[in-house]
Amino acid sequence: MGPCRPCRPCGLRGPYGAHDNKKTTPGDGDGDTYSYVVTEEVLTRMPAKSLMRFKCVSKLWSSLISSPCFRDRFLTVPTRQRPHLFMCLQDVNDHSSSVTLSLVPDVNSHDTPSSSSSSFVVDLTIPRMRGGYICQNLRGFMCYDLWQKPRIFNPATRQLVTLPPAFNPNTTKGTVSYYFGHDPITDQYKVVCSVGVRLTDTQEVRSHHRVFVLKPGGGGSWRKAYRLPPPDFIPHIAARGGVCINGVIYYLGWTAADNCMLVSFHIRSHDFKMIQVPLAEELPPPAKMKNVCLVEYCGKVTVVDQTSLRDKGRLDLWAFEDAANKKWSSKTLVVKPSQLGFVRNIEFVVRGTSRNGKVFLIPTDLVSPFQILCYDLQSNDMIKMDIKGVPDHWFSKDKSTVEVMLMDHSETLMSLMNT
Repeated sequence: MGPCRPCRPCGLRGPYGAHDNKKTTPGDGDGDTYSYVVTEEVLTRMPAKSLMRFKCVSKLWSSLISSPCFRDRFLTVPTRQRPHLFMCLQDVNDHSSSVTLSLVPDVNSHDTPSSSSSSFVVDLTIPRMRGGYICQNLRGFMCYDLWQKPRIFNPATRQLVTLPPAFNPNTTKGTVSYYFGHDPITDQYKVVCSVGVRLTDTQEVRSHHRVFVLKPGGGGSWRKAYRLPPPDFIPHIAARGGVCINGVIYYLGWTAADNCMLVSFHIRSHDFKMIQVPLAEELPPPAKMKNVCLVEYCGKVTVVDQTSLRDKGRLDLWAFEDAANKKWSSKTLVVKPSQLGFVRNIEFVVRGTSRNGKVFLIPTDLVSPFQILCYDLQSNDMIKMDIKGVPDHWFSKDKSTVEVMLMDHSETLMSLMNT
């Protein structure tokens, strides 16, 4: 009898056991094997919560669903369910009251595919994320910090990984920011921590960075990101919210001269690089920090400047094209005349993105009824979104203390304990 042969790329044996040498082409008398292939294809299109239950069906299904190949394919299959969003509400004066809400389309609304509005309703509150504020959503994982401890949560499997603080919270002063990244070549996850502080007497900015490598089976430790700062390194205060593209973590940092810098961290090589963002020089520093954010657009890290959105109906985009030559490309989006009324009367800020090139514009004042804008950067079109079911007490808080973050939902079967 010939050697063992996997029936699928993931390495699982066929339904005939370890010495399954039958052909896998349908119509060759191999109905069982063909059924197995079809079953695998169907399972990749099921929601993650269902797959967790299906692991109890049989050893074969459990092995299939737990295999690395199946988990990788699961990430590439198109959306399996109706649109799903997560919204994080944070009171900057009382972080313990922060909540993360799950939002689903309102089945009682009369929205149509061609409608200029849609309705979402609060489905549930995620208890394990209470008190935390979402920093990033990556490959189905949510990275958030709670009491300066980074935590990584998988909503689909309910797995929560809590990392130790990168710096002593009792002695560390300044702005602490965490960024989550994945390298597709080594399939490794890392967390970067940036601490920046502006000295009161001299206005000098100092910053420090550490990296946590998530080891297989759990565990790991923080270590310094570099022995000596890179040649082009400028101390900075990191802005909340980063993106990870092709094994590189990006975030925005503000220097002592109030210059906006794009900071990149290569996950495999641990190389830090900085390049100045070409923003309008006439903007005062507070406006720059408030109106600039970082998104992924068409596979590239892109700076979104919304300074002129309310007055001129304009959104300026700066895409980072060439890291070697530090080359940027610019694009200006002008809101359609029929939609200018959406942005003229209310002040919005970009707080969240989707995986298909959309950004969420959140009103600076949390009022009821709560409406946000979803701006499709590729089609230059926006729709209003009504968010229903937000707890009433959030609308009675001081508007200047409430921050809102929105992001679309993605699922993963990956476990950080056995990556």
